Parts: sequence; C-alpha cells; structure tokens
Amino acid sequence: MSPTFRRILSFVLIVFAPTIAAAQANYTAQLTGVVTDSSGGIVPGASVSITDDATNIPVTTTTDDRGSYVFTGLRPGTYTLRVKANNFASVERKGLVLAVSQRATLDVTVTLGSVSTSVTVTTQAPLLDTADASLGTDVTNEYVRDIPLPNRSFFGLVFLAGGVTETAGQGTDDSYPTGTNFVSNGQRNATAEIRVDGALTSAPEQGEGATTNVYYQPSVEIVQEFKVENNSFSSEFGSNGGTVVNIVLKEGGNKFHGSGWWFGQRSALDANSFFNNAQGIEKPDHARDQYGFSLGGPIKKEKTFFFVDFEKLRQNDPLHIDAFVPTDDERKGDFRNSLLPIFNPFSVFTNGAGQTQRNDFAIPNLIDTGLIDPIGHAIINLYPEPTDPNAAPGDPNFHAATLSKLTARQYDVKIDHHFNDKNHLSARYSNHHDEGGIPTIFGDGDFGDGFAFSTDVHNASLEDNWNVTSSTVWTNRFAIDRAVAPVTENYPTLQSVGLPAILGSANGTDRMPVIQMDNNATSLFNQCCTDTQFAHTLYSYSSSLSWVKGRHVFKFGGEQRLFFNNFHQPNPPTGFFHFAQSVTEQIVGGGNSDQGSSFASLLLGYGDTDSFYAINPSVANKSKETAFYFQDDWKITSKLTLNLGLRYEWSTPYTERHNAIQFSDFSGDSGIAVPFSVPGILSSSGNLLGTTVFAGSKMRNAPVDRNNWAPRVGFAYALNPNTVIRGGAGVYYGLNVATNFQFPGTAFGNSSPIRFTKDNFQTQFATLENPFPDGLAQPQGRANGALALWGLPNNNSLDTGEARNAEIYQWNLGVQRLFPAQIVIGVDYSASRSTHLPFSSFSGTANRNFLPSSIRQQIVNGNETDCANQGLGASDCLNMQVTNPFQSLFAGPNAIFNEPTSIYNDDTIPLINLLRPFPQFDGAFSGLTRLSAESSYNSLQVRFQKRPSHYVSFEGNYTFAKSTDNSSAGANSFITGLLSSGNPQELDNLKAEHSISANDATHRFVIATIVDAPIGRGRWIGRDMNRVLDAFVGGWSFSTILTFQSGTPLTIGIADARLADGTQRPNVICPRLSTGISYHQAAATGAPILNENCFEDPGDQVAGNAPRYFSNLRSDGVHNADLSFSKEFVIREGMKLQVRGEFFNFTNTPRFASPDTLLGDAQFGQVTSTLGSPRRTQIGVRFEF
Repeated sequence: MSPTFRRILSFVLIVFAPTIAAAQANYTAQLTGVVTDSSGGIVPGASVSITDDATNIPVTTTTDDRGSYVFTGLRPGTYTLRVKANNFASVERKGLVLAVSQRATLDVTVTLGSVSTSVTVTTQAPLLDTADASLGTDVTNEYVRDIPLPNRSFFGLVFLAGGVTETAGQGTDDSYPTGTNFVSNGQRNATAEIRVDGALTSAPEQGEGATTNVYYQPSVEIVQEFKVENNSFSSEFGSNGGTVVNIVLKEGGNKFHGSGWWFGQRSALDANSFFNNAQGIEKPDHARDQYGFSLGGPIKKEKTFFFVDFEKLRQNDPLHIDAFVPTDDERKGDFRNSLLPIFNPFSVFTNGAGQTQRNDFAIPNLIDTGLIDPIGHAIINLYPEPTDPNAAPGDPNFHAATLSKLTARQYDVKIDHHFNDKNHLSARYSNHHDEGGIPTIFGDGDFGDGFAFSTDVHNASLEDNWNVTSSTVWTNRFAIDRAVAPVTENYPTLQSVGLPAILGSANGTDRMPVIQMDNNATSLFNQCCTDTQFAHTLYSYSSSLSWVKGRHVFKFGGEQRLFFNNFHQPNPPTGFFHFAQSVTEQIVGGGNSDQGSSFASLLLGYGDTDSFYAINPSVANKSKETAFYFQDDWKITSKLTLNLGLRYEWSTPYTERHNAIQFSDFSGDSGIAVPFSVPGILSSSGNLLGTTVFAGSKMRNAPVDRNNWAPRVGFAYALNPNTVIRGGAGVYYGLNVATNFQFPGTAFGNSSPIRFTKDNFQTQFATLENPFPDGLAQPQGRANGALALWGLPNNNSLDTGEARNAEIYQWNLGVQRLFPAQIVIGVDYSASRSTHLPFSSFSGTANRNFLPSSIRQQIVNGNETDCANQGLGASDCLNMQVTNPFQSLFAGPNAIFNEPTSIYNDDTIPLINLLRPFPQFDGAFSGLTRLSAESSYNSLQVRFQKRPSHYVSFEGNYTFAKSTDNSSAGANSFITGLLSSGNPQELDNLKAEHSISANDATHRFVIATIVDAPIGRGRWIGRDMNRVLDAFVGGWSFSTILTFQSGTPLTIGIADARLADGTQRPNVICPRLSTGISYHQAAATGAPILNENCFEDPGDQVAGNAPRYFSNLRSDGVHNADLSFSKEFVIREGMKLQVRGEFFNFTNTPRFASPDTLLGDAQFGQVTSTLGSPRRTQIGVRFEF
C-alpha cells in the first residue's frame, strides 16, 4: 500500500469519527415495507412513523415514489407503526417486536377515508427475515430469563445456534461455558467476537492475539436478548473467527421497572457423582449464592432514562486434600521406617558394569547429621505435620478439608438521553470484581501458600445516533474494556529458610521458589502463574453512515481497535528446584522407582539437573487493527434482496514500549563457520545460517499484512409470504497471531540451569546456599546483535514474513418457512474453509530447529558409525555426548560469547544438537506458532423456532456436520484445554497431521422449551378463577433445555514416547480399535474401552501410522436435560413474584471423561472420571415490577 493511500484512509477514518466511536455493529434492527391501497396501488408521499413503546419517542419518514419506506438503526424492542396519507384512513400497527440485527418487512394497506379516521391492528412481529442472507439465531428475553442456566451465564444459550458445540474436553457446569470458549461452524474455539450494545468486549487473549477472551459478561438480568451470527454476515464485522454474538442490554423507559433475585445451591439437594457412589465416598459440600437487583426508569420522561443493576456471587466448594508430608523421623534424616531405601549421593564409585553407583550411608537409610543441608532442613520443616502419623508407607499421611472460594460482584449503569427525535446519546459503565483462593496443604489460599487471585474489570461505551435526514443515520461509538490483575501472593520468604537474596533480585520478589518433588512427596509452591500481573486495555472506535437511496440501503464506515497489554509473569519468579527421587537411588540414571526419596534429596540439598532460574521482564505491548467497509442491501424487487459488501482490514503487529522485541531470520548468514562432521550422517563447513533480528526504529520488524480484502455477497428471495430462500458467501479474516504476545524477546530475559552437577552426579556443583557458582547469567539484550542467543535456546522463532491473519471462507444456502402456530423451520447447508491458522497449542509446532525426519531415519538405520560401534539405540545415540565444536567460541582466550551457564562451554554436547538445522542454538525453538494450519467444515443445519402461542414456545437446532483439520487448537493452552495432545509427530510432514478435528461432533440436537400451564387466572382453564385458588393452582410454568451430542474424536499417544521434537503416536495393527463396551460399562467394571491389542509402539525414534485423531474412536456423548419449574404469584397488576426450582443434569446421567489414551499406561483404555457435575438443584426467588 502506498503512503498516499494510507494517508487517504487515515483521513477518511478521522472524518468519520469526529466523536471517536467504537466499532459500529449491526445490533440494531431494520424495518422496510410498501404502503399500498386496497386495490394494490402504491401510495407515495405517505407519512410513516415508528415509535418505541418504552420511551414514546418516534422516528418519521416518507414513502418514496414506489410507496416504499425504510427505518434503520432501530433498537430491538416493541414498537408502534403509524401510516398517514391524504385521502386515506390512518393505520396504526401495534405490538411490533423487532429483534437483534433483524431486517424485517411489514407491508401496510390503507383504505379510503379521512386521515382523522384510524384503523388500529395488533401486529405479530415478522418471524422471517426476508432481506438478509446471514445465518443466525435470535435468543429472546424469555429464554434468557426462564431457561435454567448452571452458572447463571447467558453464554450457555449460544448452543441454541446451529453449528455451535462445546470445546472438546469440556463439560457444562458452574464454570463452563464462559465467554468465547465454544466452537462455532467448525472454527477454533475462543475466536468469536462479542459485542454489547454494539461495543466490542472481546479482546485478544494474552499470549496470543489469534484468540479472544471476555472479561466483562453482563448479568442475565440486564440482557434483553442476543443473536449469534455464524455465516455470511455483513461486511461491518471482521477480525474474528467467523462468529459474532450481538448482545442487547435493557434500558430505561417512561415507566419504572426492575427486579430483585436470589438463586442458591446447596449440596443437600444435589446428587453424588458416579465414582463417589462407586467408591462409597460421600458427596462433597457445595454452596452457591447469587443475588442482586435491577432498576430502570425515567430521569425525565420522553427525554432521559436510566437502568442500573447489581449482582453478587459467593461460592464455596470444600476440597479434600490428601498429601505426602515428611514424618518426624524423615525431618531428622531417618528413613529407616520409610517405604524405600536411600543412598548417599556424595559417596560414589564405578561398579563392575561401568555404572556410577552410590554407597549406603554409614548407617543404611540414616542420613549423617553432617550431610543435612541447613536450607534443605528449613524447607522440609515448612511442611505441616502429618495428620495420620500411622499411615502405612506409600499411603498419604496428611488429610485436610478446606475451601475453594470464589466471590464476585458486578454492577452496570446505563444512561440514554434523547436530545430530540433525531439525536440519541447512550452511555454505559460496567464494573466486575472477583477474588478467590485455591487450597493447598497449607490452607485455603488465605495464608502461607499465597495462591489467591483477584481481577478488576472496567467496561464502558459511549454511542451517538444522529438521524441527519429521514434517510440518513450517522452512528459514532467509543468503547473501552480494561482488565487488571494484581499480585496477591503471601508466600514464605527466601530469607525465612536461608536461601540467598540473589534469587529474588531479578524479578522483584522474595517469595519461596518452586520445590518440585517426585512420587510419595508433595511439591510446594508449584501452582502456575501465581505471580502474574496484567493490565489489558482495549480501546475501540468507529463511525458509520447508513443512507437509504431508492431500493438501496447503503452503509459505510471505518473502525479501529487499539490493544495495550501490560504483562508480567515470572514463572517461577525465584527458581525451580527439583529434588528428584533418583538423586538418592543406588545407580545413577538407573531409573529404579523402588529406590530413593525426594524428601531425602531435599534434606541433602541436592537437586536434579532440570532445576533452573528464569529472568522474565515485564512487557508493555501495543497493537492495533484498522478496517473500512461498504455494505449495500439492494432490494431489487419486492421479493429479491441482494446483500453486497466489501471490507478492507489490516492488523499492525505489536510493538513493545522498551523495544524488547526480536525475531529470527532463518536464512540470515551468521558470518561464522564452525566445521564439524557426524560420521555417516552429515558434515558442516560453511557459514552457519540463522540470525537474530531486533526491532528497528519503528519498534517492530514483522510486516503489516495489508492484503486483507474481504468481499461478501448474499441474497434473500421471498418465494411467497411464508417462504424465504437465502444464500451467501464471504471472505473473513481472523485475528493476527502477532496482535499480542505476553513475553519479551528471549535475549531480554534469561533462563539459566541450576547445575547441581556438571559430571553426571559424580560430584555436586551448585548448592542451595550458592546456586550459581559461575555467576548468575544476565540477559544479553542487543549486545550480541545478529548472533544473539548462540549457545542458548531460541524462543523467538517468528519468521519476519509470518505475521498474517487467518483466512476464512464461508458459504451457505438454505430455505426457511413459516408454518401454522407461529413455527419457523429453516434448513441450511453451511460450510467453511480456513487457512493460515495458528498451529497447535504448545511450542513444539513453533520449532524451526527440529530434528529432520530424514536424519532421524538415518539414526534409526544405524548410519551413525560411532553409535553403531557402541551398539546404541536411536535415543541413546541422539543423547550421546560428542566433542563440542563450539567450545572455543564460549570458553578460552578467543571466546566471543560470555554465557557461563551454556552447555556450549563444556567439552562435549549431545549429538542431537549437531543434527539440528541451526546447531549454534541449544535445543528446539519455541515462541510464536506456525501459521500453516488448515480446516474444513461442512454441515446440514435444521433450525426451528416457535413464538409463544397456546402457552408454548421453543427454539433449537439439529446439526449434522463433519470437521477436519491438521491442528485443532491455537497457541494458547489456557483456552484450548485438553487439545494439546494433538501436536504433530514430524514437523516436516504436516500433511500427515490431517485428520478428523478434535472438535468434530457428527450429530448435535438441542432444544429449549417454555411451557406455561394453561390453568389459572387469565389462562385457558380458570380464566376468572378467584385469586385465592389461583395462588395454589395457577401461574405454573415449566422450562427445559435438552442437549444430545455425539462424542468427539480421541487421539492415542504413547506413555514412554521416544520421538525427538515430535509427539509420537502408535502403529495401528488391526481394525477393531474398541472393545465394544459402553462408557458406562467401562466405568462400572474398570474394563478398558480401547483394544490395546490393536496398537503397538512403533519403536525408538520411529513415527507411528496412527492418525492424529480417530473418527471411529469417540469420547462419551452428551445426554443432558436441565429443567425448571416455577410458580408465579401476581401481587398486583405489573408486579409479580416468581419461585423457581431448577435441576441441572436432571436425570443425573454421568458424562464420562475420555479414557486413558497413552499406550503403555497401566490404565490404558480405562474410564476413571467424569466431565461436568452430577445433578445439582438451584432454588430461586425473583421479584419483578
């Protein structure tokens, strides 16, 4: 794009956003129609007005020379339409309900007569959108209010939309679903766009800009309705994964209205879980209370209105902790009564087999007093005393009942002001605060262990709508979404146990480090991310103009999003100390699980070789997204409408306030030759490729992806008044993976090994008192220039050409028909294809320094002569120590690198390092993920809806679908949950990764139903019933949501995997992969559901032939019924009290978790846990006026 064009676009954005407004979103409705006389003749020049019944504020237009009228920008709600024309009687159509994003048509016939004569008709809201090609599902207020929801989150109702399923591995309970963590039309989970009254509330998730997260979620009581659109929507939407959820909040009116509520859960009313019942374990306690109020009304009637709400949540879930803590004898070094023997790591010799063997202590299993490390002794005394000192060896000896606690409160304040009937200003501020603690052996998170958390969320929007003329509406909106999480740690300090202060110097904290233990010993302070601090801020603004011209409704505008990510996650902030059981086993490297003790290793102050210390600086990232769009809804005839749109958008990769950004240039010439050879495999003599590029003066190096043109086209054809045929196709762009990253470049941080030994446990090197004998390595920064990170892991593997947006292509074709009894059924073919998706969830797929499969095969074939001569297997060969050709660059008089903790200072390094494409770096790369994943989705979707009539309403869908991909999850494992096991086997053979998607659900049926019993005052039976009798038998209602879904595919791995840089899968050797028993049978009997005989280990460093996911091996399906019974008491007209009983998983049908899928595990194929919750009961009281 030329500089001139960029300046023009910037100027247009400024012109269209003088009030700085948020991304204009089509949450408002549109109403069109034709005014004719009784003979069918058009009536031009008629005055048509539409009035919001709540505020009594009208908008007026005039029919054109074809008798047509159009209203745009109408908030969802109930309206009255009035038509006046000379020589014709006035017509008034009342009760017209318009939904979110609806494009409704209402033709009006006038009859001859005086204008002063009025004909009033009560109008049913149009159920068919005859001018819109998009696929979407409206969820009205009655469903939001009355359908039972486990966590009182309206996001549980997004599953009423066709093509929307749960993320694989999730189960619906008090904590799911929330926000964007659902799958829609075959796209990735956590990629939907969420808007509240048009304001963007879904920000890029920390750590990866290609997913979104929602920190502000409106209370059920403030949500009026919402719509899920997930195929062929308008060009005003973009930068998402192909799904938009438009939420409309309630607002004040001329009359005061509001509500108060309390919903509570108690374990006494709940069922026990399947496995608790099977094992004779009592059900755990559970208490949840959610209560609040809402109030709306006029500040000045027909002028200014307000709506406020407040809600609080308290939840306590007791947790039983079973742990292994040291006995009194073990704290003194006496392990004679312990389960396993221990040996002295300070006294070793070489046995007859050439192995390094540890001697017994002077008195076997009794540590000499002089060998006890004072710091290790202080740490071991942090453990609480055993609560069961007589527990059998090998059994937990500490038991505690504690609480997992969550408290939250939220409030919203909304003001609407009408300057006149042409200009409307709306403002909203919302605040959410939550806090809680995760129990450990030290307590419930309030003290000692320090794992408490809190989050503050601030969300606000300001919108101005100006009817410039009767045919032109100009909308401007500004929004801000900010989430802040401070550190709330309360750990013991380094000084309290005598650890050196240097451990706290780099990351600004003096808390205890992670004390990682092995079997029969409980770890300390090892919860992830407890020191995380962040402040995420999303500013979004735009302006749009809607213009009605003849048969066209034009809409054009621009938007921009600015995202600021201030983030610090020192993990772990003061070091990771692993006191392995193997340090006190008899044979070094023997792997004997029947020897050694982590408690003994800790007492001796002798850690394992994977201990490390990381310096993680904070980051302050900024990125932005810009877009312009044009939309034309062209009503070619009274039956045919075309939806034509074009969107142009681009994402600007993140910058960092301190410019701490670096990238990799994989073809860059280092200018340094390091000759070496691997006998029988390869030799290297030229300059090594692979250099580091630091961000330049513009604070970024990744280019801006400016090729994102997104055309959209659709049609809607009204075959007759009750039937619409629609179809559409479009191009969409997902969020850019480089929109946000949570860590600085590796050169600006550092991860140093704590080298307790340099000679494979012959002698100890580092100690707890002095963990860095060679000094603590400091971050390089830019000191080494293009040669940064030589001798170290490289975690900045984003190629400079890879910062691009995912491309999504969607199309659909279907028919929708209105049947008697207000039933609408739509049948649609909906499909999509996506490319340039982020690949998988762990750093393995970001690895450009992987061992090539061709070289691995040569190792397997025995081509490496030294390994062959020694009779080494493939893995042992790769780990074989060989002469280090890089040593002179790191040690000695000619060294050019000063990295004392790098293994490249040593005489030898592992062979695998020399076999990698970039041998100057230590090991595999990690960092930003590859953008080479693809997906495909095809579905038949049947949507059905019945508007309330005859005391019944329902809404739901059936979806028959197939979803395939070569990676089912993005780079953020916090969002993707259990999908990490789908990582590739061979990174240079990604075609082999194509399989059924982890999120594939062949069949899904869901229906929400509300039934009012036809008995009682004002109802079919007992219409004139007296109030006393009505209080007992009248006012009863029933609602339910039923969900049935196929299971999702399983992936099979290997417990003892041996495939460098890949996720090894087994070989499939026979067709009968399942034993044929049901999940229930497997859980009840302990029998495996998978046929172990059909899988085999492919061998050392050999890739298996199993697919990434199996279409014929599935998890347990969903068979769930949530029910609610309610009784309504009418206090007086306009005031009522409702009492509700809600039952989640009413039939207490367990949904079993996936079986153990690691071949070689003792429990392979067995089902040992459930997803979701057993039946829970919730009692509610709701007052409304």
